[in-house]
Amino acid sequence: MKLLVFSDTHQNLYHAMDVLDVFGKQIDAVLHLGDHDVDAMELQKRYPDLVFHSVLGNNDYSMTTPMQKMISIYGKKLLLTHGHRQRVYWGYDTLAYWAEEQGADMVLFGHTHRPFYDDRGRVILLNPGSISMPRGDVIPTFAMVEIQENGIIQAKIYEYHGAKDMRKR
Repeated sequence: MKLLVFSDTHQNLYHAMDVLDVFGKQIDAVLHLGDHDVDAMELQKRYPDLVFHSVLGNNDYSMTTPMQKMISIYGKKLLLTHGHRQRVYWGYDTLAYWAEEQGADMVLFGHTHRPFYDDRGRVILLNPGSISMPRGDVIPTFAMVEIQENGIIQAKIYEYHGAKDMRKR
């Protein structure tokens, strides 16, 4: 199963739509990790054949979108959160311990607008960065996660250089 991961779109969907136009037929679902959950709803309307999972960010106020969400694919548990409640600006230990307590195999988060991937611990950590408002690096980023039927998880962060130029980091 292939998953496209966005975070921190902040009501700027132009790059996200370019990415979906390129990869939409190759993926099974889209994960949106907050800021702004209404963006996930708008993208869902534009791409109705795709499954969307989203969570609230620190700039979201929906009463129907959850703060966190656990999804299970081929026996692997993916925990979706924005990351602000786990204080990811000050490190990832709290996030990793929290995800482990929840029984997650992987935790996907945003909030910092900076891409991050670490698969060396008990829980895989993935922040796709921001497709709309990157910080640090000036290049917008997103991620792809593939979970094979045997439970192997592979993830890659991509840089968005334009509608026809998306490169693996």
